[in-house]
Amino acid sequence: MENLEQQNANSEKETDKEELENNVEETTSEEETSVDNEEQSSPKEEVAEPKEKPENTAEEEPPAENSEAGDEPEKSDESDSEVEVTGEEKEESEEEVPEVESEESSKDAESFYTEIVERAKELVVQTDWAFVTTELANLAQNVAEGPESTSDKAKQLIEEFQKLRDDFEQKKKEHYEELNRKKEENLARKKELLKSLSDIVNEENWTATKEVGKIKGQWENIKLLPQGEAEALDKRFKELMDEFEDHKVDRLVKKLQKEEENLELKLLLLDKMDALTQKLNENTPDFEELEDQFNKLISQWRKVGRVPSEKNQPLWDRFNAVQDTFNEVRFKVDKEFREQIEKALSKKKKLVKEAEALVDQENIAKAARKVNKLHKAWKNAGNLPQKDENEMWDLFKAATDKFNEMKSDNIDKLRKQEEANLDKKYDLIKEAEEIKDTDDFDAGHQKMQSLMSRWKKIGPVPRKQSSKIWKKFKGAMDVFYDRRREAFKGERKDQKENLEKKQEILEKLKELGKHDDPALAVQEAKKLQQAFKDIGYVPIKMKNKIWKQYREACDVIYDRYRALGSDLGMEKKLANQGIDPDTRKDIIKLQKERDKLKKEVSKLESEMIQYQEAKTYFKPTNRGNALKDELQEKIDKAENSIVEKEERLKEINKEIDQLKRTGDSDEEE
Repeated sequence: MENLEQQNANSEKETDKEELENNVEETTSEEETSVDNEEQSSPKEEVAEPKEKPENTAEEEPPAENSEAGDEPEKSDESDSEVEVTGEEKEESEEEVPEVESEESSKDAESFYTEIVERAKELVVQTDWAFVTTELANLAQNVAEGPESTSDKAKQLIEEFQKLRDDFEQKKKEHYEELNRKKEENLARKKELLKSLSDIVNEENWTATKEVGKIKGQWENIKLLPQGEAEALDKRFKELMDEFEDHKVDRLVKKLQKEEENLELKLLLLDKMDALTQKLNENTPDFEELEDQFNKLISQWRKVGRVPSEKNQPLWDRFNAVQDTFNEVRFKVDKEFREQIEKALSKKKKLVKEAEALVDQENIAKAARKVNKLHKAWKNAGNLPQKDENEMWDLFKAATDKFNEMKSDNIDKLRKQEEANLDKKYDLIKEAEEIKDTDDFDAGHQKMQSLMSRWKKIGPVPRKQSSKIWKKFKGAMDVFYDRRREAFKGERKDQKENLEKKQEILEKLKELGKHDDPALAVQEAKKLQQAFKDIGYVPIKMKNKIWKQYREACDVIYDRYRALGSDLGMEKKLANQGIDPDTRKDIIKLQKERDKLKKEVSKLESEMIQYQEAKTYFKPTNRGNALKDELQEKIDKAENSIVEKEERLKEINKEIDQLKRTGDSDEEE
């Protein structure tokens, strides 16, 4: 392109030079012709010189006398005296040299250059850069060889053409620069894709089929590259793709083998699940143990990978069926499980009724909010056997779907209700704005909390307004609480003192967590808890931390106390009597023995009554009666046992009284 432009420029220069030479020759010829005509028309007599010689009049040079050979030939004078040419005549001759251009030739030149400019305008908007460049070069040649014109319009057209050509060249330059930049970007992208594919192959990640497919698609979409780069990249890319595809086939074979193994494993697990279902029908099955084993098998079954696609659905059908069978059998024989299922079923039936009642509510906006709550409650209601679960879910979903349809049909009503809720929330914002500047921070805090509670109870507002009004409401609350925090800065000293006091109480609570007597520790902890609550505020940064430590210390104390289990009541009662922990343990042990003996005595007394009543059925006889004698032996044995146990009860009561007195005296000391 640059060579072509240089050639056009050189051609223009040569044309201008030739035109200049032609103009000079024509001017010289005209001058000679004018002089000859003047000589012919002038008289042969010598012309008298004017009295005042003009400033620019050329002086007549004397003819050369002794001309050497080769000089100009001697001129033969047609008249006896040479004709003198004055300066004024020469100037008149020179003024007549330029040829006045006709009006018609100017219009032709303007028409010529106008056509060239119009053609150039048509070309510069095209994007066939090579074609346009060639055509513009041809037009430039036409301009160089075109007719001369001194009119301003012709000159303007030539300048306009040159500007169009220059602008096109600049646009072409920018185009090719952008094209080269894109090629470099494409080269960098292809190198990145090549590296990604190479990493997959080097890492032997033969399962990355989707990723490799994505890389391949991106690779094929990249077309333009710098010259000489495409072949090497494509060759390397093909090598990597071939290697991946080869291993892909091997992987597919292994995958099919693995699916067959998974099928065998899942079938084995299903057989075990069937066996556990049969155990439910035994005389005294351990339901918790069987359920635990069954759930473990379900977990294992779900962890097993894919099976052949044609076997997948039948396998799932059997899996669901065996679960249903297990739950049905257990439901029949396990009372606790039956109660649990019935409880969950009752909850879900209630949720279904609540969902069905939504369509009758006047406040659609509140009902819409309740739908979300019902869905959350459904998830927390507990699981049912799959068959029952599906039935209840269908009912629940049908009810919510019906409400959603009704909501869509009454969208205008819903919008009105949302607008009403919006007005209510604006009223709360107004109240919050009035409270935010109060100096009664305690009362203001209570009011702000009340406003927040009322805000939550109001139903939804138009979605577009929801965020906006919340920001206004929260903004008012933030102003109040910022002022409140600022006002409490003066109380920081007191807050630090309060913090120190609470930390001292925390240390005491931690010591109680290690106390030998959990019941006594609880009694002491209650006093410390009240003292902790009576202490005022602590620095805001320490509030959560100190509260967390407080809760942890209290949890340790009460957990140890609850660990006493069935002895909790006796421990508490004895602790209230001021008996030390070790003595309490001995007393509780004796009390348990006493309670056991009382039950045994009561049982023996009931047996004696039965035996004595049975004796009345025997008629008196002189001959012995073995059965009657046996009953009498049992009665005597029971009486003796009762006497022994009552004696032991007396001893236990004495020991308990003694221990209580000892425990009281130790406590006093």
